[in-house]
Amino acid sequence: MEKVQETEFVPFDVWEDFNESTFSYFHKGVVICAGDRTESNAMTISWGCLGNYLGHRHPTLTVYVAPARYTHELMERYNRFTIMEFDDPEVNRYMGSHSGRPATEGSTCPDKKAADLGLHLAYTPGGTPYYEEARTVMECEIMSALHQSSDDFRNDTPRKLYANFKAGIHTVYIAEIVGAWKKSGKG
Repeated sequence: MEKVQETEFVPFDVWEDFNESTFSYFHKGVVICAGDRTESNAMTISWGCLGNYLGHRHPTLTVYVAPARYTHELMERYNRFTIMEFDDPEVNRYMGSHSGRPATEGSTCPDKKAADLGLHLAYTPGGTPYYEEARTVMECEIMSALHQSSDDFRNDTPRKLYANFKAGIHTVYIAEIVGAWKKSGKG
């Protein structure tokens, strides 16, 4: 794995060095960012999992993004995204409660929420946006996008959740983790 730009990030091997519980990793909230050098948006997510897909040798990450979210629009256009952890809980709170959608339909813009928080946008060697203030960054390449419908539900748990969920039924994105970096001295 390559080093991300000229920052204090160092690569880590997700198979060998990821020490968090895959059951609770997303529960605390992480930030997902999609886009490119002309437009990007980030939001807090708390649904997801880490694992393996199709017996693939590389670790995979699954995330769920509702179609009403601006990040969903960008994930449909761009094949890569990043997942980030921050030490500052304000980042998760703000990213999860403010929209980054451009004011004018069809316009593109850099990530407004990042600017509001004073975060510094940077790019992985693959050109995927992330923030220099993150503690960890995982770059993911989408392998499958599963657009669910209510016909897919097999029990009442999703039926009840989506009965009044205005953002729409989440798309399931399964992605290969193609790069992972953490701040040196942090784990």
